[in-house]
Amino acid sequence: MNAQETEYQSISVTVSNCEAVQSKSVFAFVDVEMMIAGVSFRIKGVQARHLAGGGTSIHLPTYRTPAGTWRAAIDLPPELREVLSEAVLDHLLDEGVVIRKAG
Repeated sequence: MNAQETEYQSISVTVSNCEAVQSKSVFAFVDVEMMIAGVSFRIKGVQARHLAGGGTSIHLPTYRTPAGTWRAAIDLPPELREVLSEAVLDHLLDEGVVIRKAG
């Protein structure tokens, strides 16, 4: 493939198991199944968090290192993180967990 050729792969994203939680920043966990080029995988524990100034952000699952810091349990390229975040936000809107702000 040369530099001018671009290949696109179909990506399917299914969000399920929305679980509301009460914590300082995380308000919901969801599971996400992604299918890319015929390969399916599931990411459990995707986090919906409150932003300080209002709004919502989506974060991949995390774990605590032996040093006590939090790290993402999975790395995805920015393009896949964006697709995942949009699908999760749409699901949260459909479920009535979040509302879209006017403006």
